[in-house]
Amino acid sequence: MKETTKTFFILLLLINSFAIIGQEQNKLSYDINNPDERFVLPEYLEEVSGLTYYQKDQLAMLNDEKGRMYVLDLNTKKIIHRVRFEGNGDFEGIERVGDYIYAIESNGKLYRFNVKMEGVVEKIKTPFDSDNNVEGLGYDPQTNHLLIALKDEGDIKEVSVKGKAIYGFHLPSEEFKKTPLHVVKHKDLERVLGDKYKFKPSGVAVHPITREVYIIAAAGQALLVCSPSGEPLHLSKLKSRIFPQPEGIAFSPNGDMFISNEVDGEGGIILKFKAK
Repeated sequence: MKETTKTFFILLLLINSFAIIGQEQNKLSYDINNPDERFVLPEYLEEVSGLTYYQKDQLAMLNDEKGRMYVLDLNTKKIIHRVRFEGNGDFEGIERVGDYIYAIESNGKLYRFNVKMEGVVEKIKTPFDSDNNVEGLGYDPQTNHLLIALKDEGDIKEVSVKGKAIYGFHLPSEEFKKTPLHVVKHKDLERVLGDKYKFKPSGVAVHPITREVYIIAAAGQALLVCSPSGEPLHLSKLKSRIFPQPEGIAFSPNGDMFISNEVDGEGGIILKFKAK
């Protein structure tokens, strides 16, 4: 009996040890409550939405209501370049891939233009519409896919999704994946946060070093980190006093993270978090 009890406690200790190790591995690599730097944008970028790394010490972004790209210099903290590629609309995501900028509207309209050739804008047909409410655009360099995060319905033609979906657009073949690359399942979040919690993606980005997928949510005020295969690893609730309305997320090549926030009645803000 004593030997059995001893064996039981040894097994219990091992299980607890593995649980602690797992928690340590899944900790966020950033001090999310203490940004290292804060950039205040001009008033015309009150509704800053999508965000992407543009080039060294520069970020590119969108204003929700206009088809224009704005480039922020992180050293001078000023907008140094802007490109108009479309008229008014509801623009939610932007991503630079090589010399091309991709921008997407909430109704699924996808635009592409070359940063070295102004005036030539392509429109790419997508399987999404306003019911999907596209909110985020990212890029996975390993698989060469654009990542398209849907805020609302994950269903598209002949595809039914239970959860929040991230679809892929394969750049070499210029084809959309018929099923989502990643699905944030409602039941997984409910198990942790309860059934009243609502997680609606507003931005997506792939970490340049770990390849983990970071999904930001303005509705729900949270940051979800998934493995490259889509397995949920870490969920952080975001404090509204720090993140008024988190809409976009991007990384620099060294792993520094940037999150853009809309600010009602003022210029939006971008928060920088250095990688630990």
